[in-house]
Amino acid sequence: VYKRQAWDMAGSIPRVPCIVFALGYFAYIILDSVDGKQARKTGNSSPLGLMFDHGADSINTVSLSISLVCLVGVGQTWYFPLVLLGLITGFFFATLEEYYCQRLDLGVINGVSDGCLMIYAIGILSGIYGVELWTMEVFNGWSLIDMVCFVFFICSVLTAMGSVLNIMGSKAKLSDMFLRSSTFIALNVTFLVHYKFTSLSNWYLRILTIAYGLMNCELISHIMLAHITSQVFNPFRPTIVASCAVVCLYFFSPLKLQVPEAVLLWGLFLLCLASYLEFIISVSNELTTILGIRMFKVKKLTKCSLSLIH
Repeated sequence: VYKRQAWDMAGSIPRVPCIVFALGYFAYIILDSVDGKQARKTGNSSPLGLMFDHGADSINTVSLSISLVCLVGVGQTWYFPLVLLGLITGFFFATLEEYYCQRLDLGVINGVSDGCLMIYAIGILSGIYGVELWTMEVFNGWSLIDMVCFVFFICSVLTAMGSVLNIMGSKAKLSDMFLRSSTFIALNVTFLVHYKFTSLSNWYLRILTIAYGLMNCELISHIMLAHITSQVFNPFRPTIVASCAVVCLYFFSPLKLQVPEAVLLWGLFLLCLASYLEFIISVSNELTTILGIRMFKVKKLTKCSLSLIH
């Protein structure tokens, strides 16, 4: 979808890609819902599978935020970072809840399943009526774009608050929860600062979003790793802390760094990508060695396992 979109994420999209997006996203949600049950039925479940599942979901959250703002034609406004931060905040605190509570409780109405239905509906409506639909004024100066972004942000905040309440119900100390969340908060405040003061535009904003998205993905993956290994989660990741410090120095230091911002952005993106890939490869190798399994290798069904399935 966003490959066909104008570089400023505010142009018109042909209707067919919108329908393809909606159908592809619907298929993704169904497969994401059944993969764990299928793995357990066939004896292929493992902590590595849980890591892959949550890792793919976190990456999808970043990609989805870009696709979503393209589908409604938000453009380079403050709605763009708010949609991303809303989605990633809900995901972060849901993962933190799983770390503290050793489970994830989703209510009958929740931001995960109901939010997915909203995104699917947006894709279908954009495919039927065109992206121009979302500029229509509906109430007292509010357009459909305003309402969609507002609803998404509020639902994400409520989802995060529900996770925080569940964490507090597990008798976790409030100070400890804030400590584990401190790097996440600092990272995304840095993202907002970078977005506000950047002199770059158009497709550079996508690189900016993906760079900070990768850092969020790595942080969430470290929570999951701590969860499955019963270790203490250390939020102070060197790559993330160093990246935030460099960006703040670039914009606020009296000794201005004599580096073009585009170079800084590409360096930030490549560093985040290399750090996340190194984490994925090292953790995958260690878990496969410890568990004695092979990646992407499905066990053959035996008569015993078939009888258990039936």
